[in-house]
Parts: sequence; C-alpha cells; structure tokens
Amino acid sequence: MPIIEPITLTLAELASRWNQPTRQVLDQGLPMYFYFDGLVFDFSDKWHRAHGDAEEVQDLEAHQTRLATVDLDLQRQSLHKRGLLKLTQWEDALSDDDLHHLQAESDRLNSEITRLSARLKERTEERQRHVRNGLLRAAPRTLRDIAQHGQTKFPQFAFMPASPAGNEHIAGGAVVALEDGFPAKALLTADDLVVAMLDVRAAEAAN
Repeated sequence: MPIIEPITLTLAELASRWNQPTRQVLDQGLPMYFYFDGLVFDFSDKWHRAHGDAEEVQDLEAHQTRLATVDLDLQRQSLHKRGLLKLTQWEDALSDDDLHHLQAESDRLNSEITRLSARLKERTEERQRHVRNGLLRAAPRTLRDIAQHGQTKFPQFAFMPASPAGNEHIAGGAVVALEDGFPAKALLTADDLVVAMLDVRAAEAAN
C-alpha cells in the first residue's frame, strides 16, 4: 500500500529530514506558514480593519449629541409657545423661521444618524465574512526573528497563501492584517511553523 505523503512538515520535521539545525533550515528562505484562526483583511482595506470606522463613529456620536440638544430646544420652544413653560434668562423665544430651521436641522441629523448607523452595522457584518481558519505565510521579518531568537511577537501582518489555500476575499500573495486571533497568542515560535511538502520537494530537487 503506497505511503500517503503529508501536505506539510513542521519545521522540526524538516530539520530532522535534512539533518540540519532549525536555524539553518530557516536561513534557506523556504516559505514558512503558521496556523491562524481569526479575522484576516487585505492590508489596503482600511475600512474593515480595526479602527477603520473611527471617523464615522466620531461623526455619529457628534450628531447624536447635537440632536439631543436640538430636540430639547424644539420641545422647550413648543411648550413656551403654548404657554406651558417659561424660558430661562439664557434662552430666547424663537421665531417661526428659526423654529423651521431648527426642525430642518433635526430632520437632517436624524437622517445622518440613520445612514451612519446602517453603514456601521453593515461594516460589522462584513467583518465577520473575513474569518479565516487556516495557514498564513510568515513574513521574512517574522522568520528572521524566529531564526535569531527562537520566537517573535505574534505577527500582526502576514501573506495570504496562493490558491488553492487562498481566501476568496483576498488574492494569494497579498499582505494581510491579522485581528482577533483565537486563542489569543502573544508569541509565535519555531514550533508553530510548517512548510509545504511541494516546496520541500522543489528544494530537494534543486539540490
């Protein structure tokens, strides 16, 4: 019965196969991968990445604060016109034109709040479509740090593997930003790295 060859080897398995220290294997420049379960975004996708909604959130909060003030003024002016409320010394009775403009501002703010709320809700839903549970290609700097120190801070960026291991949202080879990994890991070590058997065979054939 033929032996089924694995799709990947761990770095330790490859070092044993080649009878080399792991650092020597890393220095050869083979593509190395690590497992990630979390959100993955194209580096250029500023809108969906963390804090990409900062401007919209700030605008929404400002509109909500202003609307509360405008609506309170409208309510107090209406009560005053009906003789049900006496304005304070810091308030002026508004003309019909002023009230019309104030109501128009309230309508505009309500419309903007609805639009921004819908946009932010859509963003939240779209972010969840960027979940990845699989391998990512480690960046050269990540591999250099591991070669030198045996570990590195868990990367915030990596490369999307080429098809068929790619993601339909992101092209193979693209730089990706990593968020909300589960379980959260502080470090990436040599033990986390794997190499594709196709790359191993190609390197062996070249030598």
